[in-house]
Amino acid sequence: MPRARKRVNSEQQQQAAEAAQQRAPKRPRRQHPAGDAQEIQPSFNKTAGRVLTLGEGDTGQLGLGDSALSRKRPARVGVGLPDCGCVQVVAGGMHTACLAADGRVFTFGCNDECALGRPVIDAPERDDSVSDEGGADDEGSEFRPALVADGLPDPAEDPVVHLSAGDSHTAAVTASGRIFVWGTFRDSNGVIGLTRAGQMSSRPVQVELPADAGRAVKSASGASHVICLTSAGRVFTFGCGEQGQLGRVSERQASSRGGRAGLSALLTPREIRLDSRRRLAQFDDVWAGAYASFARVRGGVGGVGDLVLAWGLNNFYQLGTGDLENRFFPAVAIEFNGRRWQELSSGQHHTVAVDSEGGVFACGRGEYGRLGRGRSFGEAASACLLPVATTAEAPEDAGEESAAAGEGIGQRRCIGVACATASSFCVAEDGAAFSWGMGSNKQLGHGPEDSDAHAPARVEGKQLDGLRVLAISGGGQHVVLLAAEANNNSL
Repeated sequence: MPRARKRVNSEQQQQAAEAAQQRAPKRPRRQHPAGDAQEIQPSFNKTAGRVLTLGEGDTGQLGLGDSALSRKRPARVGVGLPDCGCVQVVAGGMHTACLAADGRVFTFGCNDECALGRPVIDAPERDDSVSDEGGADDEGSEFRPALVADGLPDPAEDPVVHLSAGDSHTAAVTASGRIFVWGTFRDSNGVIGLTRAGQMSSRPVQVELPADAGRAVKSASGASHVICLTSAGRVFTFGCGEQGQLGRVSERQASSRGGRAGLSALLTPREIRLDSRRRLAQFDDVWAGAYASFARVRGGVGGVGDLVLAWGLNNFYQLGTGDLENRFFPAVAIEFNGRRWQELSSGQHHTVAVDSEGGVFACGRGEYGRLGRGRSFGEAASACLLPVATTAEAPEDAGEESAAAGEGIGQRRCIGVACATASSFCVAEDGAAFSWGMGSNKQLGHGPEDSDAHAPARVEGKQLDGLRVLAISGGGQHVVLLAAEANNNSL
């Protein structure tokens, strides 16, 4: 007969556990990399400008009123924005967010999943025989900019300094280092919630980071995830992780909505680690694609260039890792190492980057011309420098529509890049903006309507005359630009 097991009550178990813990050697507290005394602080544009939009706007994302449902050339958004001008614009999937020079946030576009962060006033019934562009009869609706007030701090005390936007969410970082989000995240099965499982947020809510994380200094948004960079050089992610874009949960856990831990494992911000030994790095910038994430390691590669890590969807080489393997944890983006990068941006299946010398590079899927290297150029595993081309010297097989579109980049030095789903954009130092890729939603701003462009061409329009473009952002079906007077910084 087997010996009966001796019963141990819970108090005895607890005493035994405490004694074992006291006997166990103390593990040294994990330290962050040296040098974190120097705070990370990305620089943002401070020049106030005008907001212009183009593309499709049937859900109000152009901000031009409910009679202006599409524009093939940039059109100024006037009604609803403050006189002080804006310093940042971001395009979400079907909405737009603008940061005013005084730290206030204004939004317009689709609010079906609370991406605007404010109450929406139903627009009056439209009379198609009367043009209301420039009027204010639908002010406060989805079709006009309106202030996001409830939920954000008083801009006189803690202004917003940076915005990012995804398919159905918006994120805002304040001067004091707080991060707020509103809207919701989605996965392939539908809404997963924002900070709580299954719950959208119609107003901004503050995201809590660990007490020792440092101040939030920048956010970057994918389609349904957010990356947060702190002043201590730490990176936190939250949202949907199905394609690996969170960089901290396994494929199995991400595809099962957090597994046993539930959605809180995805929706609670948690830190990115470099490897299974839980080693940390200090980062100094972050960027996001629809289903991908990028982070630049502070210090780079031995002082000779940047070290960029990437994770997420990689079915067309868009991560720059040189292979087609989706990454659920950070991997070295070998194609983006060894240079100094000013900015990276990623669409659904491609990535565009600009280096410190003003050169524009692209990798990933080439369909529709999104890599800017001609009609016959397919996917690219390597980050290729865009050819220096004028209209007359467009890349071979660029297509008649590209050759007829107008001026090419030429010898200009570029300072910024952006991606939409399947199109690409860059801004030159002289204030010219260029676009290429899919044009079916009129978002390119040049060439025949709805035509793709297989080589970069300048964004044109009467309302851009006399203005220099400061920044550009691509959404699902629309584009938003920030532009200032060419000769001065006034509006």
